Amino acid sequence: MISCVLKNSKSEIVIPALTYGTANFDRHDNDEDYFELLDKYIELGGWCIDTARSYCNWVEGGRNASETVIGRWLASRGCREKVVLVTKGGHPTYDDWEQHRLDRASLESDLNESLSFLKTDYVDIYFLHRDCTDVPVEEIMPILNDFYEQGKIRFIGVSNWTTARIEEANEFALATGMEPIRISQINYSLAHASSDILGDDTLVCMDTREFAWYKKNNFPIMAFSPQAKGFFAKFAKGDTANNLPESQYASTANLARLARVKKISEQTGMAPAVVPLGYLNSQPFFVSSVFACTKLWQLEEDMAAQDLRYDEKTLAFLENII
Repeated sequence: MISCVLKNSKSEIVIPALTYGTANFDRHDNDEDYFELLDKYIELGGWCIDTARSYCNWVEGGRNASETVIGRWLASRGCREKVVLVTKGGHPTYDDWEQHRLDRASLESDLNESLSFLKTDYVDIYFLHRDCTDVPVEEIMPILNDFYEQGKIRFIGVSNWTTARIEEANEFALATGMEPIRISQINYSLAHASSDILGDDTLVCMDTREFAWYKKNNFPIMAFSPQAKGFFAKFAKGDTANNLPESQYASTANLARLARVKKISEQTGMAPAVVPLGYLNSQPFFVSSVFACTKLWQLEEDMAAQDLRYDEKTLAFLENII
């Protein structure tokens, strides 16, 4: 499998090209189905699992479900040391998106709760889930560095931060002898997206400026919504988008890219859902696609992309350049 090594003075971990995302683990009474999916992901060669403190808070009765399920699974299977475990904290509350939660008390509470629900004393990567540029990096980085020095987190990451903020934070961290940010998580797919299109100005999506920075610095990414919330798979089958997640991506440019995905799918036999994963595998910097599914056949289909790379000509074709 395509992979990337993250290394600092204390730890070294390997991140696979395909990370299993668990934002849809929203029930406390569905362990049998969730465990089956996690078992199959491991069986097929995966080893990185992504969750967050805020996951499933938007579902009635779903609060804490994702981390709790993973914690029970890790304990049941006795496989903590074999898994790269990722979680996130510092997300605003869903009833007040304007109020940041990047203060020490909120982040300590989030991390300690995550560790408790996950039934572990450390996570491999800890992401700040959102940014607030009103909070200086000089206030944020010492908190994360303390978590690192305490052994509660092995690597620092940020989700939905611009590269300008990452650079600012890392310049401060390195100048003061602190552990820097080593990995980023943003919205990234073959389908073009933006915070305006997605209706959430707290999201950061890949664009030409961000791409240039990641390429220049060879900085690793974990891409969320790598399959554009099912846009390619569903539209390729001829489904009509009657709900928001897919229709958000149905721009003229993305429909043109969909036609290219269908052609590559027909030529190679790879499912339309898999082609965008191969696209992300083929970027000039490492990308781990955080994919999610609800069916075993979908998991098996997606995991076919773990070693899939395209040449530059195919990438240009998919991007509708040639």
